[in-house]
Amino acid sequence: MRVFVGDESLYSIDEAIKVYLSSLNFTPKIVKVEVKDSFGYVSAEDLMSPIDYPPFSRSNVDGYALKSSCTPGELKVIDRIGIGEFKEIHIKECVAVEVDTGAMIPMGADAVIKVENVKVINGNSIKIDKKINFGQNIGWIGSDIPKNSIILRKGEVISHEKIGLLASLGISSVKVYEKLKIYLIATGDELVEPGNSLSPGKIYESNLHYLYSKLKENYKIVGLSLLSDDIRSIKNEIKRAISVTDVLILTGGTSAGEKDFVHRAVRELGNIIVHGIKIKPGKPTILGIVDGKPVIGLPGNIVSSMVVLNMVILEILKSLYPSRKEILGLGKIKARLVLRVKADEHRNTLIPVYLFRSIDNSYYALPVKFDSYMVGTFSLTEGYIMLGPNEEIEEGKEVEVDVKKFDDSISIIGEEDKRILNLDTKNVLLGSLPASKAIEYKFGDVAVISSLFTEPIENYDKVLCRQILVNGEGEEIGYDDWIGMSKIVKNPVVKLKSPSTIYSLVGKARVYAPEGYIVGDKVTEECLYMIGISERGKRYLSAIKV
Repeated sequence: MRVFVGDESLYSIDEAIKVYLSSLNFTPKIVKVEVKDSFGYVSAEDLMSPIDYPPFSRSNVDGYALKSSCTPGELKVIDRIGIGEFKEIHIKECVAVEVDTGAMIPMGADAVIKVENVKVINGNSIKIDKKINFGQNIGWIGSDIPKNSIILRKGEVISHEKIGLLASLGISSVKVYEKLKIYLIATGDELVEPGNSLSPGKIYESNLHYLYSKLKENYKIVGLSLLSDDIRSIKNEIKRAISVTDVLILTGGTSAGEKDFVHRAVRELGNIIVHGIKIKPGKPTILGIVDGKPVIGLPGNIVSSMVVLNMVILEILKSLYPSRKEILGLGKIKARLVLRVKADEHRNTLIPVYLFRSIDNSYYALPVKFDSYMVGTFSLTEGYIMLGPNEEIEEGKEVEVDVKKFDDSISIIGEEDKRILNLDTKNVLLGSLPASKAIEYKFGDVAVISSLFTEPIENYDKVLCRQILVNGEGEEIGYDDWIGMSKIVKNPVVKLKSPSTIYSLVGKARVYAPEGYIVGDKVTEECLYMIGISERGKRYLSAIKV
């Protein structure tokens, strides 16, 4: 007897996936793996940095560490610190210590002058002809990744770059979702294993080969079987597979032929949630459940299997994990540049970028400030552009971005605040300038703009107000021009990229930060205006409490 699947009862692709997933009660197992082996796994936890990075204030150049207040002038060189060395040297007067790139800065030093910018006198002294700024050529402790900042999100696919970051922070293992175990079965009297002779009326089996090669990179294949069209053999193999696998995928036997036994076997052993999808080729696809486990039946036609696997099954498999809305494998894409960039005068220069979609679905690239020691910045951004020596690209121009991966989760762009930091969103909290560009070009989902950066804003969805405090004495530490608090200090000796990077400077200078970051005297009040850019951004803001 033939069983027909009527077109009028078919689900669309999205409907079929939604209905099927709502019927499953699958809980992936959590395991701990070595960081070096974690590529491609999905993180099962939000992971915070256990240390500041860099873990000590370091020199960004080969040169001499000194007190900036002693320049210009002649300074005696009292010692040398090589990379990887620790010496208890405390500079209390106008002297210098020779340092390598990456070497620890001695206590009391607050700047490094490049070796090529000094004149050596009598072999043990240097002459400096101009004023050196506080913080010049120093990578302050925590300036790339502050301690306790989120470096890996639950549901994030672990990349090669993220492995490099985790190792740089001293993390040796990570909790991940165990890779799904998948069992593959092909059915059909007409099928012959490749390598054997082909009798009249037979064809070579190809589905198992295709599915295995496609799935083995991200999943664990625990079995492959080639069966004839026999209902008893099919049922027995399904039972055996279900006992050892998380997901069973079969090919063939899903349609209306008299020898199409797969749909019968699944019904008799469990139940079918979806039988037939509005897709060509691939209509007679089966989405079923046996003993609580997903059982998926693909048509025997190899092209149908290819189409359904890529458009339906991979989405189902990905959704069995708690996952972020990451898009992998974009390669090189065209994007509109949000801010002007300029290369080093003499070298090809890499510029990391975050990617965003606009309301018209085009891509925008936000370049970030970067130094070569910043493994965190490079790992957390989503791609990069490469400029030729001395090349300059103006805002608004189209650029080619090498994409590592694109996180299409709800994005928040703008000012940092402790009430925002740990939201389960794509947080690019680099200041009001990027937020203003997001509003101008209509990209991303939520912008957060400081009242110190802009004229009063009337149309906003939420507002967060906070006190700005000051702590300490001495030279004043300010913020990057992108940030609203940059307006407080007119001529800072150091410009920080966020309030989270302030901690290494507390007690060493006069520092400013919002309440909750430091204790101190009130300087002013700042309000952060949260503005929904996209419709999903507006819905998100209306739903959250901060």
